[in-house]
Amino acid sequence: MTQTYPSGRIYAAGPRRLALRNQYNVLSALLFREAGMRHGQNFTLGYLASGIEPLVIVATIGLLFSALSRTPPYGSSLLLFIGTGVFPIYLFIHTSLRLRQPLNAVAQRQRFPIERPFDHILVHALLHLVSSAVVAIGFFASLYLFFGVNAAIPGDPVTAIAALLVVLMLGIATGILNSVIARIIPAWDLLWPAIARASLHFSGPYFVAAYLPPDSRWYFALNPVIHGVNWFRHAFYPFYPNQLTDYGYIVTFTVVLLFFGLLLEAGTRRFLEEKD
Repeated sequence: MTQTYPSGRIYAAGPRRLALRNQYNVLSALLFREAGMRHGQNFTLGYLASGIEPLVIVATIGLLFSALSRTPPYGSSLLLFIGTGVFPIYLFIHTSLRLRQPLNAVAQRQRFPIERPFDHILVHALLHLVSSAVVAIGFFASLYLFFGVNAAIPGDPVTAIAALLVVLMLGIATGILNSVIARIIPAWDLLWPAIARASLHFSGPYFVAAYLPPDSRWYFALNPVIHGVNWFRHAFYPFYPNQLTDYGYIVTFTVVLLFFGLLLEAGTRRFLEEKD
């Protein structure tokens, strides 16, 4: 296999290098096509608009707590405390909802032969991560610049990034599993969005999980998202209570769920294609 460069000279291209270049070209084309198909031609405004929901939730809870004269459960800023809970939760919710789409039957019939389902999964996850990160950075920067909340700049940004990446992977794993379940049980496509948004109230956006009574704390600890929220909050609050923060649990849960989802998708692919 050869490749011609602008200088006119011809070089041999190894199979691995050629495969990587082809994969890069597919993902690049797919990235901009998906942005255009989903939100028109305005890439930036379209994907930033998708991040408005967590901002609305933060503002609503903040106004409600202020009207009730509630103080933040931890720290000095109510908006910061709520924001550090809502953004990782909605990263999980939105990723799990959107990652159902690349594997559904209609999407598979519309894509080009060179595009694989997992190319679409990677692009959807990347687009959502970028849009969520831009909105979150804008929110925390605004707290710091306009409200004087010094803690809005995380003291440990590596911890914040690690927590969000694990939550993102949990959303991807859940989305893959949901896409298979929904093709077997169509009603699941309607049930999961309601279940996902209801889980907001059990994932610690407006309370400190470690302060819960011991009996109920055990049940809340089964929810992996609450561990992601606590992990993310540790980046902003160095002394945040860690009695309900199990890094190993959320990482193991994510890996097992991702493995099971991919295994289920591969095992049912032919059956679902024949069914469709």
